[in-house]
Amino acid sequence: MYKYRLAATALKVFSVNELTRKTYRALGNVLGGKQRGSSVQSHYFSRAEGNLRAIEECGAIADGMQLVELGTGWVHWEAMFTRLFYDVKIKLFDVWDNRQFQGFLHYVGELRHRLASEIKRDPEAIKKAEALLDRVLETKSFEEAYALLGFEYIIEPTGSLRAIEDGSVDLVISSDVMEHVPRDAVPALCADLKRILRPGGHVSQQIVYVDHLTIYDRAVHPKNYLRYSDRQWRWWLQNDVQYINLLQPSDFQKAFTSNGFEIVNVENVQLCDSSKLKIDERFRHYPREELDVAVDRLIVKTPS
Repeated sequence: MYKYRLAATALKVFSVNELTRKTYRALGNVLGGKQRGSSVQSHYFSRAEGNLRAIEECGAIADGMQLVELGTGWVHWEAMFTRLFYDVKIKLFDVWDNRQFQGFLHYVGELRHRLASEIKRDPEAIKKAEALLDRVLETKSFEEAYALLGFEYIIEPTGSLRAIEDGSVDLVISSDVMEHVPRDAVPALCADLKRILRPGGHVSQQIVYVDHLTIYDRAVHPKNYLRYSDRQWRWWLQNDVQYINLLQPSDFQKAFTSNGFEIVNVENVQLCDSSKLKIDERFRHYPREELDVAVDRLIVKTPS
């Protein structure tokens, strides 16, 4: 538990003001650059493939569509993987620019090298995807890669989707992003998503409910935050640089349905056993099976 507490303290310090937050992001880019220079973990492939398969099963994607990836990150992994198999235009949305072109090329190279062995799809589709990856590897800048792939990069520090026109999008995707949206901003984001989507448009999101401080201490329960009162969490453990909103599956489902979305599919991707945790009273109204959800995939749609 000491690593957990130590990490919480360090992240609190980095959250003090804008200067410390910028320092954290700068360090993250340096350390992240080193990490992205190493081998891509296999779960990146299985996650992206699982997300795309779920979208396909719902009939939510086809050539010619307009997509948005929320929280596109350093290397646009989900968007890149999706683009390999569908000729779509994708807006890459984020709240700050932490892109690294060499890291992007490294991930593209790993994708090219391992695609056929990691992903089970039609051989012709794999061959076509590999040819596109070869072309991406020849690009010299993000701008050149975006022109080739049909990507548009959008930075909006407030998180607002105001740069995207009403009813202009067919599908919104994200992975490991929604849990980082400020708690009070989730309903407004869902309303914004409803605004930009065409009738019958879909949102597909993989959401992680794990306590992110456990990244630094794997001995701690994956949902350790369930033990703490709101006051304890805010004062001692919550931070701004790796913020998580502590919302549970039903909270996200309600946020979408309250804004007129229909739930298409909910899939539990990863579970954990919370039965031995002492649950704080603010979480006790959730069913035990919901508290056991570590990762799920939620797909919703607007009425046709």
